[in-house]
Amino acid sequence: MRIIIDARATLERERCGVATYAAETIRRLAARGNFGYTLWASGSSTRFAVGAEDGWPEDTPTATDDDSIRRVFTARSNRLINSCFAFAGRPRLEDYAGPADLAYLPNLNFLATRLPYVVTVHDLSFIRFPEFFSPKRRAWHHFIRAERLIRCAARIIAVSEHTKTDIQEICGVPANRISVAPPAVHSRYRPQMPEEIARVRAAHNLPERYFLYVGAVEPRKNIEGLIAAFEQMPQEYSLVIAGGRGWSNEGIYARARRSTARNRIRFLGYAPEEDKAAIYAGAAAFVFPSFYEGFGMPPVEAMACGTPVVVSHASSLAEAVGDAGLLVNPHDPGTIADAMRAAAEDEKARAILRERGFRQAAKFTWENTAERIEEAFKKTTR
Repeated sequence: MRIIIDARATLERERCGVATYAAETIRRLAARGNFGYTLWASGSSTRFAVGAEDGWPEDTPTATDDDSIRRVFTARSNRLINSCFAFAGRPRLEDYAGPADLAYLPNLNFLATRLPYVVTVHDLSFIRFPEFFSPKRRAWHHFIRAERLIRCAARIIAVSEHTKTDIQEICGVPANRISVAPPAVHSRYRPQMPEEIARVRAAHNLPERYFLYVGAVEPRKNIEGLIAAFEQMPQEYSLVIAGGRGWSNEGIYARARRSTARNRIRFLGYAPEEDKAAIYAGAAAFVFPSFYEGFGMPPVEAMACGTPVVVSHASSLAEAVGDAGLLVNPHDPGTIADAMRAAAEDEKARAILRERGFRQAAKFTWENTAERIEEAFKKTTR
């Protein structure tokens, strides 16, 4: 069986959780060799318009002599391709990528095809909480016809049991058409040597004692609530917010500027992948009080590095961290602050959370994710 994989998400220069999921699963699926794959992507950037062999990221599987892996790059604007998919229904995916038996979308995206397809759904926050999204992003989700895309799929993959439940409730898809394949922890996320932590701290001018948040800077992540909780922390602590600018973030930066602790709040921006493990490991605690997550990978990465985590009890986060994190009400900065103090200063609690965190993080591997995705592929042909 040959499967076309929409690999456009892997071309993002700063990979978020969705793009990382796409890149890592594609690499594992190709390495397992149980199906033939055609990896397809497109774009008009000169970085990618030079052809498949030169334009793909280094971690994308290369084409093989036995044709088990093909790589097809369409040097055409994604805006044009998406418009054709959405409004004309052609050219179809297989017109660009070649003949196949099945298509796989690692994330919701524009699609026109006559092939049966499998799609991974990372979350339905754009339906649950549309107020957290900019008009542009709401329009994007409208034009990809997300609910129709999910309902018409031969099979759906959810990244968590919570997302599976959302798909059932919102889209009316029966449970027997949904598989669960959570993301995983990269091997780079592990305890770090003191000298590596010191090197990265110096490279990024990080404070000696800090609470850490990693993720997009956007309202859904409840960063304003995090800032309110941090204002109750002792003076020796700083707050480091590491992540790219999401949408509708103006209120977050304004809240930080007027904070009583504004001199101790640092927006680091997008952290380089090679430094993130040491940034996690150097933190007193990792705090992630998000209102809604389809899974929530940063807390699991922090646990793998040996850092105690404080997370919201909302949506899938309790599922992601199990008994290895302190769960808080995201609407109550006081309880968030209490948990931050415990995670940073209660040595007994820190030791317990660290040990449990290692065990919980070890449950999530990309090999297991790829195996579950392959099972979903097989179920479409039965």
